[in-house]
Amino acid sequence: MTVSVIIPAYNSAAFLPQTLDSLLAQKLQAWEAVVVDDGSTDSTRELAEAYCEKDSRIRCITQKNAGVSAARNRGLEEATGDYVAFLDADDLYEPDALRAFVETAEHSGADIILGRLRFFENGKKGAFHAAADTLAACDTVKTFDKRLLWNFLVCNKCYRRSLLNEHAVRFPASGFSEEGAFFMDAVYTGARMAGTMGSVALYRRHTAAEGASVSQTANEKNLQSLAVSMTHIYDAAQKALQNAEKQDEDYLQEILYKHLHILASQFYRALWHMTADAAALCAEQIRTLLPGLDNAHVALLCGQHPDLNLTAPCATKAEAAAHPTVSVVVSRRCSPQAAAALVDQTCPLFELLLTPRAAKGLPALLFSMPNVHVAETPSPAGSKVLRLGKLPVLDPGTLQTLFRTGPLPAGLAVRAVNRLLKWRHRT
Repeated sequence: MTVSVIIPAYNSAAFLPQTLDSLLAQKLQAWEAVVVDDGSTDSTRELAEAYCEKDSRIRCITQKNAGVSAARNRGLEEATGDYVAFLDADDLYEPDALRAFVETAEHSGADIILGRLRFFENGKKGAFHAAADTLAACDTVKTFDKRLLWNFLVCNKCYRRSLLNEHAVRFPASGFSEEGAFFMDAVYTGARMAGTMGSVALYRRHTAAEGASVSQTANEKNLQSLAVSMTHIYDAAQKALQNAEKQDEDYLQEILYKHLHILASQFYRALWHMTADAAALCAEQIRTLLPGLDNAHVALLCGQHPDLNLTAPCATKAEAAAHPTVSVVVSRRCSPQAAAALVDQTCPLFELLLTPRAAKGLPALLFSMPNVHVAETPSPAGSKVLRLGKLPVLDPGTLQTLFRTGPLPAGLAVRAVNRLLKWRHRT
């Protein structure tokens, strides 16, 4: 029994060798890799072809740039294995991953195998994905298990290729959350599913130094694509429930809640990186979807994001500046780097209040932001206030974490902020 591992690659020269090396290190020998070079302009193709010469199990296909969904679908057309797995060109497998997929499939007769997912960043392994772990521990998984809705990432799953072909399951061209639409389409075929704790995929979290860019993600195109993908999943779920002669409004509510959670956590929290049109669209989508949630899910959503006031989302940066939930008050001279880091905060409803001493020497561009104010005696408007002498370069999640803490003492020292950061990374 062979596994076809489909690897879409676009300008992936920095990471592709490590990904392919993780395949060469697999304990299972019966695999093939189909690398689909999606019109790369760097050395991705040359690197892939070098690996093809090194190992005949690796094939490289080149196409004009058409996006990750088209690349994965092309790989599916070229695949010959009994099973199909998808690995992005910057992710990795642990050595036993493919063997565990195949052995579990053969033992259980399942069509979809769900493995574990572990995050890694800067070459260091981090936490396991909680939802993926609970599913990986199951001998069988039912079609309408809500945990599946929280594990859309593609790299920790393996599919029986005949299932995908029989039901024409392919990746849609939506461009954001297309992995979820593909996965749930496969699930709603009534596929048998099983978990395996023996297969671990490593999902790379990119740093700014590796080219990660919030501004490239939190944009109109991705907001529209997210709406297409999540609407597709919702409609497919409704149809699957009808075919199964089931009524499960709570399951449909979970899909709507997931959509709003993504809007809040991946888009609205990046408000200061958005264009005006993207910010307005994000607020409009939240306002449109929120009335469809029942009271229990609204309470859950607002409880997950207490600093965002999602029942009245801000459509502009000026609105956000006028309704801060967190105030940062700085009295001593502030470095440009420390001030600039505030823009990356995942708590967008904040204000920066500077004394004239703290503001001295800062770039003029900073003062064009509507949430930055200079006053001899600042008057914070946020319900949580962080008063500092010197402003350190804050971790992006500091203010979001701060909102969940108890009252903070005035004149909080930098070392206390650092303790807060360490506490955040432990949670």
